[in-house]
Order: sequence, then structure tokens, then C-alpha cells
Amino acid sequence: YNEYKSYLRMVGGIRYDPLPLGIRCLKRCSGSKPPNNNIYKGWILILTFLIYMTYHMNRKCPSVVKKTLHGNTSNDNDTGWYPFNKEDGNKLLGYLDTALLLSYAIAIFFWGHVADGVSLRYFLTAGMLATSVSGILYGMAQFWNIHELAYFVIMMMVVGTFQATGWPAVVAVVGNWVSKGSRGLVMGVWNSHTSVGNILGNIIAGTESNSVDTWGLSFVYPAIIMALLAVVVFFFLPTTPQSVNLPPPNQTSKDEDEERLIRSIQVGNESDDDDGEDVDPNSIPAIGFGKALMLPGVLEFSFSLFFAKLVCYTFLFCLPQYIAAIEIGGKQYKSDKASDVSSFYDIGGIIGSIVCGILADKTGCNAIVCIIFQIASVPLLLLYYIYGGTSMAAQIGVMCVLGFFSNGPYALITTAVSADLGTQEAIRGSAQALATVSAIIDGIGSVGATIGPYLTSSLIGDGDASHSSYKYVFTMLMAASFVSALCLVRLFIKDVRQIRARRSRRRRTSSRPNN
Repeated sequence: YNEYKSYLRMVGGIRYDPLPLGIRCLKRCSGSKPPNNNIYKGWILILTFLIYMTYHMNRKCPSVVKKTLHGNTSNDNDTGWYPFNKEDGNKLLGYLDTALLLSYAIAIFFWGHVADGVSLRYFLTAGMLATSVSGILYGMAQFWNIHELAYFVIMMMVVGTFQATGWPAVVAVVGNWVSKGSRGLVMGVWNSHTSVGNILGNIIAGTESNSVDTWGLSFVYPAIIMALLAVVVFFFLPTTPQSVNLPPPNQTSKDEDEERLIRSIQVGNESDDDDGEDVDPNSIPAIGFGKALMLPGVLEFSFSLFFAKLVCYTFLFCLPQYIAAIEIGGKQYKSDKASDVSSFYDIGGIIGSIVCGILADKTGCNAIVCIIFQIASVPLLLLYYIYGGTSMAAQIGVMCVLGFFSNGPYALITTAVSADLGTQEAIRGSAQALATVSAIIDGIGSVGATIGPYLTSSLIGDGDASHSSYKYVFTMLMAASFVSALCLVRLFIKDVRQIRARRSRRRRTSSRPNN
């Protein structure tokens, strides 16, 4: 496989694609003052933000139309869409969630390795267009009057397969442009694309979600937006600084540089790890799957993300349905209103992602930050279940705080932690490792995302859902949040030891007499 990729490079293969046509035109128009590094970096962050925002906007569509497809089995005027309007409709909708997320979890391992050896620009463009087409075909079931369960399951599997093209590629692109010391904050802000995409999905898909005569448009509108953005990606996405003749970002933080210097002094050779020559990260062969899996910290964070994603994706796919099923302040709301209310979970998630990233940057202890947030979300889940239906203010308030604490670790692990693990010293900062490591972490996490909605549909049972139907669902979510924290205990202890060692070193330095 590596020989094949080397051959592609030798003959001008697809890994080293030419500078995008749009960027070339902009450079010519700018004359003697081409855009500097900060302008390019800002553009990359904005464009990749929009890219994955559209991925999540399309991923939100199935949850928005669930209530409309299922209908109300006790109300003959609310017919729903066959076969989901039967007594076991909730289970069938759960099967669709499982088909989407399971195909995503499997495909992301494959796509992550493929992304290591091809042009990320071509890869993202093709993935976005394929996701758009598959989403439109799913929505066309309404216009073509398709009622076969097999069609919905197969198309959902196709959608999930192409949805998996997004994450490994955008993390690799951002990791190529953003230095490690600022990743927590930058990627915390950047990772709000998931929540913004969910909110836009609620709004755009929700406009047509109330009627069985228009629910297909809930998939078509977001897919068209994604296809248009794919054109922008093809013409305007430089995937590395080197492609526009800029130096790569510094891949090490201040503390790591200090520790590396101490180690090199101890062995009497300060130049072992750094010979002063810049190594092109694209010239390093892609890391193998087995080696990437065994990198320090990858397994712990992967399994922590497994349970964190179980919680977050249960809310992503089931929260609008839950809000529509319960009474809030003695009143029940329709699908479109329930979708709007569920957006406050994502608003809390945006703030939580940013705060979690800032804390990770300040402390340098990702595991400690994640555990604190994960443990805090356990009692909040109980509070939300008990008091969320007392009033709309309580529903929105507790939901925001819950989104803050449950989304923070999920965002940190999938962005800054994945990028850090994919550029650690053990692999000498190979850019090719970024997509593989990101795919492993997000792929294992996506298995948890698959299990969450499936178990939810099973625990709710047949018939119309109610508040009491979700008792065991929230028990499952509380247990998952707690286990997610337990997965990081070893790294938590390691972080505590590093903090103590850092403080001890600083005390020795400050107590040393000045010469």
C-alpha cells in the first residue's frame, strides 16, 4: 500500500494536488502582497467550520422528522408515514438510527486511512457531494411515495457511509494549520460547528417537518446547501501551509519543549530529536492502523469517547422526539417547536466546548478537564429528567447546563486531543497520522453513538412515548457519563503527577541563587 502511494507521488499523484484554482487567482490579484499566514489560517478555520457544520446539519434531519413519520397511534387524524406509524414505529425508527451510525462507525476507519494517502481537498469535495446526493435520495422517498422499510434502511446506511468522510479530513486539515499550544481554545471554538449544524438542522429541516406531505424537503434543503459548499471547497481549500509556500506550525507546546530539552541534556545530546532541518510532514509515510491504535492515550480517550458519544448522540437523535412526547408546564408541543427547543442543548454545548478548550490549554491536562465535566453531567441528567417538564424555563435552563457539561469533553476529545495524539513525538509529527488517529478515536466513539439511540428505542418500547417511558433511558445515560470518566483514570493520575513535577521543577528553579 505504501509503495502504491509512493508511486502516486512519483508520477504526480493525487496526494500533492495543485494549488486550488481559486487560491491561485486570489494570489495573482493580490500582486506583490500575497495573503499572510494568519489570513490563510483564519480562512481554513472558517471554511472547515462550515464544512463540518453542513455535515451535522444533514445528520440532524432524521431526528427532526421522527415524530412526523411515527404520527400518533392513538389519533386517526395523525396518520404518520407507513411503516413507521405502526405500534412498533419507534423501534423501526431506532433501526434507522442504528443503520446510519453503525455504517458511519465502520466506514470512518476506512475513510480515515484513505484520507492519509490522497488529496484532502479532492477527498472532502467528493465526500460532501456523495453525502448530498444520498440525503436527497432519502428525502425523495416522500415524493416517490416509497413505503418499503428496506429502502429507508439501505439509504440510511449509504448516508452514514458518506457522512464518515468528513471528520478525519477536516481534523487533518486543521491540525496541519494550527499549532499544538493553542489547539484547545482554537478547536474548542471551532468545534462548535457540531452544535451550530444541529441548530441549523433543527431550523431548516424543521420548517417542513410537521406534515407527511413535505417531510422529504427536510432532507433536500440541507443537502443542496452542502453541495454548494463542496464547490467552494474544491476551488478554495489549501490543505497545508506548505502548499501556499508557508512554514508549518510549531507542533510542540512550551512544556513539551522544556521536557525534551531536559531529556536531551541528561543523555548529553541536545540535537537527537531536532537536527534543525524542517521535515515535510507529507513526505513521511502514513502510519499503520495497528501502530496508531497503540500510541499513548489513544485507547483511553477512544473508549471515553465511546460513552461520551453515546450520551451526546442519544440527545442528537432523540431529544426532539422526547420533548414532543412529554408535557412541559402542562402543555405538549409539536415537532417543529420541539426541534426549536432542543437547540438550547446545542447552545450550551457551544459554550461548553469553548470553556473546555480554554481549560485544557491553561492546564495542559486534558484528562482532568474531561473527568470533571463528565462527572458533573451525571446529576444534571437526573435533574433534567425530574424537573425539565415543570416549566419551559426549567426545560431550557437545565438543558443548556447539561449541554455545557456533556458536550465539552466530547468536543475536546474529538478535536484537540485527537490532533495532539496524532502529532505526538512518538510519530515525529507526521501529518499523515492525523487522519488515521482521528478516525480511530471517532470511529470507536461512533460505536457508542450507534448503541445509544438503538437502546433508547428499545427501552421506550412500543406505542406512544411518554415521560415515564424514558426513565431507563436517563439511567443508561447517567451510567454512560460515569463510565466515560472512569476510562480516563490512568491518564488523570498521570496528569496529576505531571502537575506536581512541574511545580517541583519551578520551585527548584525559583530557589536557585542568582549568579
